[in-house]
Amino acid sequence: MSIYRSILLKNIVYLPIIILLIVSSVQPGPAAAYQPDSIASVVDYQRVYPDPFRDLLQPPNAAAIKPPEHYIDPTLNYGLSLVLPDTIRKGLRFDAGYDRWEGLPTVQADYFLPVKGWNDKSLFLAPRMVLSGSKERYAVGAGFRQLINSETLIGFHAFHDWARYRRGKGEFIREVGAGLEFAVHPGNHSDLSFSVNAYVPSNERVRLGQDGNLLIKEKFTSGFDARLKFLFPPVTDYLDFRVDARVHNYRGEQINVSGYSATLSVNTRDGLLTTSFEQGRDAYVGNYYRVDGNLNLVFDWTELLEGRNPFAAPYKASSFRFTRKMRDGLYDRVSRKHDLPTDRTERRVTLAANVYDDTVSFFGGFPDLPHSRVTVQTSQSPWQDAAQVVTDSSGSYFGKLRLPPGEYRLRLIHKPTGRMSGVRTIVVGATGSGE
Repeated sequence: MSIYRSILLKNIVYLPIIILLIVSSVQPGPAAAYQPDSIASVVDYQRVYPDPFRDLLQPPNAAAIKPPEHYIDPTLNYGLSLVLPDTIRKGLRFDAGYDRWEGLPTVQADYFLPVKGWNDKSLFLAPRMVLSGSKERYAVGAGFRQLINSETLIGFHAFHDWARYRRGKGEFIREVGAGLEFAVHPGNHSDLSFSVNAYVPSNERVRLGQDGNLLIKEKFTSGFDARLKFLFPPVTDYLDFRVDARVHNYRGEQINVSGYSATLSVNTRDGLLTTSFEQGRDAYVGNYYRVDGNLNLVFDWTELLEGRNPFAAPYKASSFRFTRKMRDGLYDRVSRKHDLPTDRTERRVTLAANVYDDTVSFFGGFPDLPHSRVTVQTSQSPWQDAAQVVTDSSGSYFGKLRLPPGEYRLRLIHKPTGRMSGVRTIVVGATGSGE
């Protein structure tokens, strides 16, 4: 017996006492059965169950205490897992929190609901709700998928989205869209899937700025996005190679968001190592590169007690390669962009004037008042109506006015709404123009 084994055997009697002390230091509770099953849930799990010995090593700092919203999401998810059937809970993604800056609770609920399923086709709904600190967004989608044969799938879906500011309320901006999906197993244990979506704004929200002279128009951008995923045929018995390529383009009057990304992933079939290399371009950050790597190990107490290496790969290396069935794709979530950027334009109510001898030429626009009659007013003391003009389809106007020599102030007013342009000061009978 090696010296390491003898040391372990001599001190093994203390192992139950150490385990008992660790277990007793953790506060029990109903959420103790929560078991994280993903990287995101591990982060939430660590937030809910902080290190019990941290306060012994470092005194608590009130400024560093995490806000209570970190505890809301895992608690609600744990509660939903207890009250909802697995068939319903499986298609639901739910997050909740609290925005301290806005003083509002936040909620995100995304649900994939298969309405009807057959052996070779499926019909589904996809409602979604997001309440952030500043905006509220709603979406509903529906789609149909069909197996052409055991190796080929095609699908169609359509959706309708709404969005508006949460505190300001007001009218929703809306968009409609549709998408196409295609997947195929070309053979040799590889698969390929392709999806494309098109987005079209269906309305425009118009509102005035705080000063009343600024017209703000908002709508969704129009555009498309596409995604191609491909699993390479086996090159070696222990490695798999995957490619995930995406491209998008969203356009409006003031915004142009376009970009692409291409990711090559390599993973070992025993689950030990996963690496990826991504290269892309974004309208905000330009060209970028990213390299990721994950190392997964399992720990075995038995191997440690026997003096061997206790760390190993999660699975045994094998030339066997898992291949998904094409029928499983009937119930995959739709790949599309949510929360498209908003196109925002601002136009100010304007007035310009030129003076030539005793004739004043004036022009400008009320962007939100097409085909409307506005009144020209002048003032040397009180305001007086001098003429009327009619705006065109875009709210623009043009007119001329003859005035006696002197200094005047000039403005235009839409009497039914009280909208007024800015005031211009002009001098008639002298060379010059409006200020």
